[in-house]
Amino acid sequence: MDRSENVQVLVAVPGRMDAAALIRTAAQIARRRGAGWQAVHVETPRRPTPPAVLEALSHQVGLLGGKWCVLTGERVNDELADYARRSRADSLIIGRAARRPWYWPRVNVRDNVLSSVETLDIVVVAGTPAARRRPWLRWSRPTRREWYWPLGSVALALMMAWLVARQMDLANLSMIFLGAVLVTAVAAGARAAMLAALLSALAYNFFFTSPRFSLEIIEQGELLTVGLFLLVALIGGQLGGALRRRMTALRESRHQVRQLLTTARALSAAPDRARIREIIVSTVAHDWSLPCAFLECEGPAVIPTVSAAHPGDPALDAASIEAATWSYHHAEPSGPGTAMFNEQRWRMVPLVDASGVLGVVAMAIDERRPGRERREPALLDTLFRLFGAALTRVALVEALSDARLAEGNERLRAALLSSVSHDLRTPLASIIGSASTLRDLDDSLSLDDRKELLEAVLGESERLDRYIQNLLDMTRLGHGLSIKRDWVAAGDLFEGALTRLGRALGRVHVVRDWGDDLPLLQVHAALIEQALVNILENAIRLSPEQGQIILTGHTDGERICLCIQDEGPGVPEALRESIFERFFTGEKTDAGPHGSGLGLTICRSMVRAHGGEVEVTDGPNGRGATFIISLPLIEAPEAFEHDD
Repeated sequence: MDRSENVQVLVAVPGRMDAAALIRTAAQIARRRGAGWQAVHVETPRRPTPPAVLEALSHQVGLLGGKWCVLTGERVNDELADYARRSRADSLIIGRAARRPWYWPRVNVRDNVLSSVETLDIVVVAGTPAARRRPWLRWSRPTRREWYWPLGSVALALMMAWLVARQMDLANLSMIFLGAVLVTAVAAGARAAMLAALLSALAYNFFFTSPRFSLEIIEQGELLTVGLFLLVALIGGQLGGALRRRMTALRESRHQVRQLLTTARALSAAPDRARIREIIVSTVAHDWSLPCAFLECEGPAVIPTVSAAHPGDPALDAASIEAATWSYHHAEPSGPGTAMFNEQRWRMVPLVDASGVLGVVAMAIDERRPGRERREPALLDTLFRLFGAALTRVALVEALSDARLAEGNERLRAALLSSVSHDLRTPLASIIGSASTLRDLDDSLSLDDRKELLEAVLGESERLDRYIQNLLDMTRLGHGLSIKRDWVAAGDLFEGALTRLGRALGRVHVVRDWGDDLPLLQVHAALIEQALVNILENAIRLSPEQGQIILTGHTDGERICLCIQDEGPGVPEALRESIFERFFTGEKTDAGPHGSGLGLTICRSMVRAHGGEVEVTDGPNGRGATFIISLPLIEAPEAFEHDD
């Protein structure tokens, strides 16, 4: 097994643009080792990385032949160690840590990861530029939610505390304001909780401590109470904000998993390539609010064309077609956010498998209004992998179906050649032998001998005629058969079949037991009669001398059944479906020494063309076989019933 196919080298990529140097170093190390490599970025709720930075880093990793993965967690060290353990990586490459002031707690990534994964080699790349320390708090304009929740919750807590101030101690009143801080933290985040804590402390001091309606604090105990309340409120607010961030991350993760599961179910149920194309464009258009088109090359064409789009015609211009062509032939994305054709509107993402490019997904990106594709690039990449896997599955199914069809055709051709060589040459040899005997020994033959030879010539000729008729019937059934139905009695079908068999009935005893009360059938009389003839020929050939063949008929619900019972060797249960296959070579069926293996196949095809079915069961008392032809029962017009 090629070890380069495995991910053996991991590189921990920070969320900074200067991490490109670390990525290039990791690619060089992996190339010298002849190993596969993967870049891993850990996204924390407290310090999210801008989507543009993640997209640029992901593109850099792809250009250098690596894999890109984004993890989400609270602690970077724990996530790196867990992923390294699960991926069974040999080495982890990290950059130089950012310099921190003396009072700031230092986090040693190397030691923390090594304590969890002892077999992992850690390479610290000292040549990468040190990161500037990111500020602990980054200012951004507060949202309305971050204003309304602190003001509303503190005002509500103040009213509740005012109502119960006479029944509760001063220290217990702080619990009401602390509850307001925790509710604000969970509902609006840590920053809103800090504002709620400050407002709560001011309200608590102004309305309830001595002197009241003043911010002055005279008693030392009350000062300690207000200070401790403010400290606990700030800590509780931070913890509540962390809980809210974690709940938000879990909610987004659940939504992503649900979306992937829904898409995977739809793709797995898609029967063909056309349906998969529809699912691709509709998923991108509905779930990501991006106009989408699917392009592919048909046959020897070198320029991909649109085969599916949503909503409506995408109207791709010449620059977009050029970008799609480039992506199709280079198996790399192009358009906004990439290194190629980034000035045009449509982003082209090729779907690639081991055999090559399966198609190109085009998405209309609005750079002025970044959407979900900028916030969740990893989810979009996973969706594209699902799309590619679905197209690969359909291609494999089609290839397997073509292979099976070719194999079946080859088996059919071999069986047909074998049948023709046997079933044509055998009667021809008998005819030639009898005719040559009559020609050469005519004067020395008795009248009985001449009659026997002529009957042999006639019998073999009739057999040859039946075989050729069977081949013609199979050709007609294979090209579609026009069913011209008419009303006919079941007894007439039986009698017609017996008449056609003629002298062959001389070696058996036929019992007519179908009755005269059977309803009329609306069928093609000649076809059903031919089906009966094919079954009767087998029954006559396989029955003992002067054996009994019973012809019966009865109704079964909304169907009418025509039954043929014989006293032959019967049909084993394991072969009751195989005997209806073309050129089945059973020793005691119509593919035996005097059969072609086509009679029962033609019989079932003709009956099914009428909406009926043919099945075989054991004969009466477990002796012989019973063939049952069941046909739909249609109510005959009153005029036909009177004529009958």
